[in-house]
Amino acid sequence: MWGRRYREFSLGAIGNGVAIGDVDDDGLPDVFISTKTGPNHLFRNLGHFRFEDTTAAAGVAGPSATEGGGNAWKQGAAFADIDNDGDLDLYVCRFAAPNLLYVNDGAGVFTEEAAARGLALVDASAMGAFCDYNRDGWIDVYVATNVLDVERRPNGQRDHLFRNHGDGTFENVTDAAGLKGETQCHAATWWDYNDDGWPDLYVDNDFRDPDQLLRNNGDGTFTNVLSWVVPHTPHSSMGADLGDINNDGRLDLLIADMATISREKDHRGMARLRVGLPDNEVRPGMGAPQYMVNTLFLGTGTSRVLEAAHLTGLAATDWTWSVRFEDLDLDGWLDLYIANGMVRELHSTDITGAMLRRESLAQRTRIMKDTPVLAEANLAFRNRGHLAFDDVSTSWGLDHLGFSTAAAFGDLDGDGDLDLVFTNYDAPATVCRNDGTAGQALVLDLRGRSSNSHGVGATARLELPDGSIQARTLVLARGYNSTSEPALFFGTGEHTRVARLAVRWPGGHEQEFDNLPTGQRYTIVEPEGPAPKREPPTPPPALFEDITAPTQLAVANRGGPLSPPAQARQPLLPFRLNRPGPFAVAADLDRDGSDELVIGGVAAETGQILTRSGAEYVSALSPVFIAPSAVPDGPIVAFDADADGDLDLLITKAGIAADADSTDYQPRLFLNSGRNRFEPAPPDMLPALPISVGAAAT
Repeated sequence: MWGRRYREFSLGAIGNGVAIGDVDDDGLPDVFISTKTGPNHLFRNLGHFRFEDTTAAAGVAGPSATEGGGNAWKQGAAFADIDNDGDLDLYVCRFAAPNLLYVNDGAGVFTEEAAARGLALVDASAMGAFCDYNRDGWIDVYVATNVLDVERRPNGQRDHLFRNHGDGTFENVTDAAGLKGETQCHAATWWDYNDDGWPDLYVDNDFRDPDQLLRNNGDGTFTNVLSWVVPHTPHSSMGADLGDINNDGRLDLLIADMATISREKDHRGMARLRVGLPDNEVRPGMGAPQYMVNTLFLGTGTSRVLEAAHLTGLAATDWTWSVRFEDLDLDGWLDLYIANGMVRELHSTDITGAMLRRESLAQRTRIMKDTPVLAEANLAFRNRGHLAFDDVSTSWGLDHLGFSTAAAFGDLDGDGDLDLVFTNYDAPATVCRNDGTAGQALVLDLRGRSSNSHGVGATARLELPDGSIQARTLVLARGYNSTSEPALFFGTGEHTRVARLAVRWPGGHEQEFDNLPTGQRYTIVEPEGPAPKREPPTPPPALFEDITAPTQLAVANRGGPLSPPAQARQPLLPFRLNRPGPFAVAADLDRDGSDELVIGGVAAETGQILTRSGAEYVSALSPVFIAPSAVPDGPIVAFDADADGDLDLLITKAGIAADADSTDYQPRLFLNSGRNRFEPAPPDMLPALPISVGAAAT
């Protein structure tokens, strides 16, 4: 890792993988761990938290050095039933070597068949995300990739979509599906963001390349709709996970970044990175704005999502790899586990400064190698409901200090709650037993008939006697480079019965069950035969109508980009503040009973007053706005400053385009001389107040 592939390693090929699943059908989930530079391991679960290493006997040790596999980096691992025979097969991604597909004989003995089945991809493969995207009853796979050769393709590789032919063999349909662009992908998460029954795909990319939200068109093709759906994304997207965190029955999605918890650590490196980021608005075609914080998308069941990372207190979690939502205390709310750390503090200004003073790559690499591992504490957050989370890392015993990447959950001891396995850099994996005693559990194993064998993509919605609801969708690849036990886990708190359980299968079947006791593990079997056709529900009448065009209110806003000197003056700002406008106010300035609109100016464009003319608004000439200002206008207040019975205008200034205390920030007052005619107020009516204004009111 510190040799000729050091840059490829540091840019993306970091972690290894964990997969949890019952490979020998004895009712106990087993654990597979892919080790980047060492041997893989399959641990058979013997019960009572005892495990046996059966790697060699199961045939999953991997190719030997003589077979071309000795030095290949192993990365993500996934248990998935690729041939629909009811048992879990194993897919292991590798770097610059053929990926491995181990086919299970049903007894936990595997045969490597990647080449024969079309999945021996040679690339910077990171993780195989399995899902039945075309809903034909057979799971397909999206292979996420990262940087393979930093000299030739510094922006990464193309990801690959493989369609299952319906017999456990695969065809690369990346082009036919309309998938484009290079990626530096750390996670690809199947997420039906619009709840239309077709699994969409969120692809999160590290560094400058934008994330992608690939909407499933239902015909085998995808369309990237990111900019139309999300308000912004992380800059360096890492691991991702989905879950119904606010119990509204819709799936939400968290994408991690590397935002630091402490200001001191932010000063050491991340602040410098922010200064060098390009302005989002001068990157045409680059998607939604990117910010160096975690992003939490709240599903709405529509074509738009909300963003709530800061609202929930989850915007900064250090150098995060895996993020995983599970109800760890069985109180009915999804909690959050986070794996943190890094091989070195790659962005430290002190370290990178010393490296720049060396001439050769080998010398620079040696400096980085001689620095300590960036050891950070893993985190756990308890969900209190209503989008509120408490840091319980220490009290729950999950504050491991080190460098952890992959993480997977499973009920390893059969007691109904979820246990944890995560990997560590240069150290054995860690297994955490859940010793919680509070709360009731309900676990669902799904068995598909017309759908795929394990019901991947099925959604279960649970309603408790108090009317609260929960939703889970069976998604295999979650967090980072890992798959958890393929079952749906619910916590019901003190409730001992479930009022109603509804299961929607990817093949279209729907089932309902009433009055189920909790504290049980149920196997739900999909009905045989084709699902009955159901008409899509009629959407309710819209509460609002878009009248922008008929009222002529499509007002352009051409604010200039943030200049590097202005950003360099305040490198600790987490978000841009140079373009807060345009601010606006609605007020009856001419006392005709109809409001005018006053829209403030921005750095490259003057403001304007729009008056009503029939059903339309037209711009009225006014000395209030004559020429573009050096700084944008801020909040606008309409009030009767001179007590003459009509409304005057106070125009403040905002942003960071000028130095603090610059006279460019002085507010301006305009007096209404009647019927929407304005003149500057006498200079002595306003005191000197050159400030950047965030809010103003009378």
